Amino acid sequence: MHTAINLSERTADVQGFWNPEHLLTLDNSHSLKIANIKDGFIWHSHPNTDEMFYCVSGGPLRMELCTTATSPEEAEKLGRDEVVVLNVGDMFVVPRGMQHRPVAERETGILMIEKVGTVNTGDREGDERTVYVQEKA
Repeated sequence: MHTAINLSERTADVQGFWNPEHLLTLDNSHSLKIANIKDGFIWHSHPNTDEMFYCVSGGPLRMELCTTATSPEEAEKLGRDEVVVLNVGDMFVVPRGMQHRPVAERETGILMIEKVGTVNTGDREGDERTVYVQEKA
């Protein structure tokens, strides 16, 4: 049976913050994940994939970018040089390899689209915030 997915309801069911859950796989190549976020995440990038963010609820989501950094450590030293603000209904694509850090001052539900197998902490895989999401077809 085919059914619609209500993103607001699904993100409301996610337990905790920064704990992405698999929603569905698109064409065996891209994973749609949902999460609730609050406060700031770590600087990181995804060297092999773009990452799309859609603000489902709460907000605003601030995507801090360090466009000149080539590593998370360098981004921490330099800090943000751009900020993209996403309110509910807005989306933004972080280009592959760009150091970024999502920040939300209040609970915010998000949808992410990325290649299957992408880890939330990107080039900082193994960090205490790394979550390995079970992706199913």
